Parts: sequence; C-alpha cells; structure tokens
Amino acid sequence: MKTKLGLMASCLLLAACSSVPTPRFFSLVQVEQTAAPQTMANKAVFVQTVKVPAQLDRKQIVLDLGDGQEVQLLNDYQWAAALSEELQQALRVNLTQSLGVPSAELSRQEDTIPYWRIDVDVQRFESKYGESVRQEYSWRLSPVHFQGTTSLCRISLQQPAGPGVEGLAYAHQELVQQFSQVMMQQMLQGSAPQAGGNIQSLQCMN
Repeated sequence: MKTKLGLMASCLLLAACSSVPTPRFFSLVQVEQTAAPQTMANKAVFVQTVKVPAQLDRKQIVLDLGDGQEVQLLNDYQWAAALSEELQQALRVNLTQSLGVPSAELSRQEDTIPYWRIDVDVQRFESKYGESVRQEYSWRLSPVHFQGTTSLCRISLQQPAGPGVEGLAYAHQELVQQFSQVMMQQMLQGSAPQAGGNIQSLQCMN
C-alpha cells in the first residue's frame, strides 16, 4: 500500500512539474542591421554603462496597468537577459554593426584607440498592453583619446504596440533602434536630430 501511495505521489509531482509553462524569451537586438552610408574612421564605440531602475531591471517583462504605480510581472514572457544587460547589448550591436566599427571594450588595456564612450540612464521603459510603449533616456556621449565635444542629452520616445506581448517586444526593439540612430547621428554629424515622429522630445547640452 505504501509503495502504491509513493508511486501515486511521484506521478502527481511529475504532472505538476510538466504543467509549468516554459517562458518565452524576447530580445531587444535587431537581427538585421543597415550599414551607415559613412563610417567613423579609426574610432570605436564603447557602451560603458546602462543604469535601469531596480523595479525594471529584471528579465520579466513589466506591464504598466495604469497611471499609478501598479505593475504586473510576466513570468511567462521574459527578456533574454536582465533589462540593463539586454539594453547594453542592443545598443552595442546597433551602433557597432550600423557604423561598421568595433567595440572598444574588445581592445587590450594597453591600447589607446580613439572611441566614443556612452553612459545611459533609463528613466522610463513603459509597456501598456495592447496600446503603446514608451522609453525615456538621458545619456552622456564622450570622446576618449581624441578631440571632440562631450554631450549630455535626454530623449523621450513613444509608439503604438501591436497585439500581444510580441507586439510590445517588437515596439520596444524599434524604439531602441531609433535611440541608437540618434547617437549614431551625433557621432557622425556632431549634432542630434530634431524631435519628430516617435521622438517626442530631445534636448542636448554640449
């Protein structure tokens, strides 16, 4: 009798474990990158820091449920890494591949290659299910080992989201790409673009 009860308990435990859904993972990195018409000769890029508020810096996708502070964590839908790591990786890939330049962090310590250092603070990373996504950043763009102008900037971006969590993830990916393009223009042309479209506001100080 004890043996039968033990077998039944084991079967129930296995059934419970097998019913736990496997999380779906999403990335902020775009697989296909468009090369820039011109590149920064002999300059690399280094995304040094990406700071994210503690309540957002997690793998679970966070839904905003209203105008208040109420949020919902989606354990079944997650980023490929914690949000700070995922954003850092996405910005690094977007910039290096689009500009056709290396990441300075891959160089040796004794190297003194010229590069742009980027430090990002995330003020908002908002997901409203079935509605829209919004991102707000401040960042510092600094020249290292070459003459250039340091810029302090702030940007707010927003766009509608498609259906489901997939729509939210894709919209966030698109806004991260647009944020990358703003920094790319700074490095190539020495100034940020004007606000418009999904860019609701953009201010820079040199």
